[in-house]
Amino acid sequence: MKLHHLPAAAIMPLAATVTGCSKGIDVGNDDATGHLNPHPVKRYEVIATTQAPGPWDSFEGAYIGYDVINKHSVPMIPFIGQQHVPNTGINFPMVHINDQTWRGYFYRDAIQDEDYFNLGVCHWDATSVSVSAIAQGVRFSWGGLFSKLLHDGPETSYFKKTAYGDFSLVRYGAPNYSIVPPENNNDFEEYFPVTIDIIEHSLLAISIKR
Repeated sequence: MKLHHLPAAAIMPLAATVTGCSKGIDVGNDDATGHLNPHPVKRYEVIATTQAPGPWDSFEGAYIGYDVINKHSVPMIPFIGQQHVPNTGINFPMVHINDQTWRGYFYRDAIQDEDYFNLGVCHWDATSVSVSAIAQGVRFSWGGLFSKLLHDGPETSYFKKTAYGDFSLVRYGAPNYSIVPPENNNDFEEYFPVTIDIIEHSLLAISIKR
């Protein structure tokens, strides 16, 4: 999956803020070239919280994964019987709200729907949402499936406090846990929680408020 970065102005329509994207986006399929949607309207807010034992050296922002969701528009690979479904990802910036909270915006329809294979229009959708931060050289990443976050609300993950400053984790990042391991339930204070949540926003409602 290729990674694409957007500047802080990415909370505005993508066509007005991203330059050089007319050349196309690598979507992991040699027969398809993706493009940013020039008029995205499905705007979402991503909110991340942490109760880390110390400050973050940097907060890298949100990473949104996108996939073509109507797989019948993607051909089978000859002799293999599998599909090479286009996918990509975009980094969106986040703003530091307070000591524990970061907030940013992304577009669910950031990738333009197109007919790549003459099998009908490929429809893109956001499929995953994650955030990452770095402390003392160690990357801490957490996230969830877009659909699950949208319908079930915020997800909580846990990291060991000892991961801070553990140089053995610099290469691969700190492991996270969806729950505190049962064998450590009596030592809950050895972990710190992080959360991620998404909220749907209407561009029409935003324009009315202004």
